[in-house]
Amino acid sequence: MIASESPGPGMGIIRCIREHPGFKGKIIGFAYDAKESAIYLPGLCDQVFLIPYPSAGTESLSERLDYILSKTRIDLMIPSLDSELDSFIRLSPRLKKMGVMMWLPTSAMLEARSKKHLANVCAEARCGYPRTIAVNSFEKLIAGAEEIGFPVFVKGIFYEAELARNVAELEKSARSIFSRWGFPVLLQELVVGDEFDIALLGDGKGGILGMTAMRKMQLSSKNKAWGGMTIESADLLKAVRKIIKALAWCGPMEVEIIRRKSDGKFFLIELNPRFPAWIYFSYGSGCNLPGLMLDHLFGKDEMSASPDEAFESAKSSKSSKLAKSAKPTAPAKPTAPAKSARTARTRFSEPGKMFLRVATDIICSMDEYEALLVKGELFRNK
Repeated sequence: MIASESPGPGMGIIRCIREHPGFKGKIIGFAYDAKESAIYLPGLCDQVFLIPYPSAGTESLSERLDYILSKTRIDLMIPSLDSELDSFIRLSPRLKKMGVMMWLPTSAMLEARSKKHLANVCAEARCGYPRTIAVNSFEKLIAGAEEIGFPVFVKGIFYEAELARNVAELEKSARSIFSRWGFPVLLQELVVGDEFDIALLGDGKGGILGMTAMRKMQLSSKNKAWGGMTIESADLLKAVRKIIKALAWCGPMEVEIIRRKSDGKFFLIELNPRFPAWIYFSYGSGCNLPGLMLDHLFGKDEMSASPDEAFESAKSSKSSKLAKSAKPTAPAKPTAPAKSARTARTRFSEPGKMFLRVATDIICSMDEYEALLVKGELFRNK
C-alpha cells in the first residue's frame, strides 16, 4: 500500500480490480505500516489490516491471517511484494483449505527466477545477461566492482538498484542497501540502451495469458519507472516468450529488459515475481492484467454473479486450479488485432499509450490512523 517515490504495486492492483466491469466484491488491503499512504486514499480499500513484516517469519503471518479470516471473508489474495511471496507460497495449501484462492508460482519457480540464478535462465532462453557478481562481504566489494568495471549497478537481493561511478559511491550504496536487505549485495555491469518493462501473466505451462510492454521514458532517483509508453515489438515479444517458457512461470511477473544501443542485443536485467507498481497502466492501455487474473480464476460468467456464487462456482470447476493443480479458463480474445508474432492465446495492450506518475497529498483523519495503529485494523465498509 506504499504510494511514494518507490511505490508498491498494491494501489495499482486495487485500482485495476475496481475498474473490472464484473467486480462486485470488497477490497481488503494488507499493510505493514499504518503510515503507508494508499491506505487512506478514498474509495480504495473497504477494510485494511496490518500484517507482520516478512522478517517475522511464516508462522507469524499464518497466525495473523487466521485472525483476519475470522473477522472477514477473503476469496482471493494477491501478494504483491517479492519479500512476502515465499511465505504466502508456503501457506497456500492451508489457505486453499480455508477457501482462499491465490495464483502463485511454486517455490521452485520462485527460486529459479531469483537474481542469483538469472544467468541460468538467460542461458536456457538464449538471452543476454550483464556480468553480475554476488558479494557477501564488504572486503570483496571493491575487487568485484573493479572486475566488472565502473560504472556499476549495486543491487539488493530483493529490491533497489543504485549506480556507482567510483569507489566512494560504491561503498555508500552497498552499505545503504545492505542495511535494508543484507547480503548478498549484487554488482552488475551497466548496459547502455533502451529500457523496457513488461508486465504479464504466465499460465504455468510456459505461455503468456496477457502482457503489457512499455519503454521507460522517465525514471525516479530509485531507478523506478516514472513514465512510459506502450510499444509493440516482435523481437521483444520473442525474447520475453523464451524467458517465460524457460521458467514455465505461473502468475504475475515483471520483466525488465535493455536493448543494447551498440548492437541491438537484448539483456535481461530483472525478473520480479509480481505485478509492477505501474500495473494500472495495463488497464489504461486496454489489457487489465489483475482483471484478467480474476477472469481466469473465477471465469467471466462467475464474475458477473454475486461474490458468493462466483466463489462456489470457481471452487467446484474442474478447469479452475492453482499453480501445479491449476489450469485457468481460456482467456478472452486479444484486445488488439492479431499479428504474426502473437497468438490467439495472449491478450496485449494497445501500443502508443503513455503514463506519467504524479505525486499528490492524501488528507486523512487522525481517527483512522490511530485505529489502524492501535488495533491493527480499519473497517470502512463492513
